[in-house]
Amino acid sequence: MAYNTIGPVDVIKAVIEWIQVEQPTIEALSLFAGGWEGWARNQFALWLQGRLRLRLRNNNPLDVLTEANHIPTGQGSIAVFDSPQQRADIVFNALSPTVEAEPPVIITELKCQSPKQPWPAFRAGLSRDVTKLYGVNPDVDDAFGPENVMVLSLGICFNEPGLRPAAGYRVESAGRQYAVQWWADPDLVG
Repeated sequence: MAYNTIGPVDVIKAVIEWIQVEQPTIEALSLFAGGWEGWARNQFALWLQGRLRLRLRNNNPLDVLTEANHIPTGQGSIAVFDSPQQRADIVFNALSPTVEAEPPVIITELKCQSPKQPWPAFRAGLSRDVTKLYGVNPDVDDAFGPENVMVLSLGICFNEPGLRPAAGYRVESAGRQYAVQWWADPDLVG
């Protein structure tokens, strides 16, 4: 089966665009108890699939897994993290055969700030995500090649005056109300 794949810089750009499109819904959902992160990871994947189908003019599904604790391979499956119970919020490009010059497998963690969540608590969540991403199972590198695997932490937060990114993160505005903070290994900027 053919899949549409996406590079890491395009993931960040797409999250920003998706926030701008979905801002009214995000505002409403972020008020509910339990947060809006689960909705966001699945809704973003669905939206991105539709965008890529239009842009690439095909009907291929997006190469994405959400809430993934295992990645299927030709020989079975491998755990995403050292602890097989841990789940990656989103994994891009793991279902397509690895081809040189194609986008890497992108193991992604997503945090979504809610109005009742203070900045220090949100920042602590981003730090936990980085720690979690450093626990990717070495078998993933073995299966795809270390040059074909990267980790990405995304944080959707309020775009308040004087917003500074969490340590090690970069920040991009996603409109008046929201911003996206991101961290990647290997670094995308260099």
